[in-house]
Amino acid sequence: MTVDIPADLAPFVQRLIAERRFLTEGDVLAEGLRLLQSQEALRAAVRDGFAELEEGRSLPADEVFAKAEKRIATAERASRA
Repeated sequence: MTVDIPADLAPFVQRLIAERRFLTEGDVLAEGLRLLQSQEALRAAVRDGFAELEEGRSLPADEVFAKAEKRIATAERASRA
């Protein structure tokens, strides 16, 4: 697959490579896609949560926050890998 990086984003990508945060443009793109994938998963979870609330199903707030913090920590660890 060949992907063109928009001209306004190219300097940002090149800076990340120059700073050795990533080795290649493909690595930068892959990380961006991983973050987008995580964002979409979170969006789906929020949508499902609202559906559960509308159906009258809910959890205590402390359980919800504990699960959210765990998912955030997992996503942050994955983005660093």
